Amino acid sequence: MHHTITSRAAANDPLAAELEAYNRAFCELELPWHWDAATFRELLDVAGERDCVSAYIERSQPHLLRVYEKGFLRDLILDARDRCREPEHHPTRAQAQAS
Repeated sequence: MHHTITSRAAANDPLAAELEAYNRAFCELELPWHWDAATFRELLDVAGERDCVSAYIERSQPHLLRVYEKGFLRDLILDARDRCREPEHHPTRAQAQAS
């Protein structure tokens, strides 16, 4: 499944674009997670950008910490998020149709 930015507002809103990058990363990593704007804002308020993934894992996915180190999961997701921010990772509709 390939997520796209669903509105012009999201494309112009840095917070919405960042949220979209996280949700794309979850999809890329085949994690059945999806953050909405309220969840993302709450995580940012509680933990800041670098640790919002760790806070989410501790709160909502603690069973994963029995198998994986929190830092490993955080870094894996942040690396995927960074890839998902890159324009070539999610081409425009015109670019996709041209290929």
